[in-house]
Amino acid sequence: MAELVSLSRATMANVKANVGIAVGLKGLLLVTTLLGLTGLWPAILADTGATVLVTLNALRLLAWKPAA
Repeated sequence: MAELVSLSRATMANVKANVGIAVGLKGLLLVTTLLGLTGLWPAILADTGATVLVTLNALRLLAWKPAA
């Protein structure tokens, strides 16, 4: 049971990090696009890159092992 609590805490930390990465990158690119520093297509490509980063970060949970 304690292992499941530990896994759920690791999962929630991962979810919070993923949301932070995704929202932060989208916000940054929204501002730079509105200011004319980046175009729409680089922002779209960066959004796709954020999806890849979030997915790779989530896959780290597959290697999770309970603390001994």
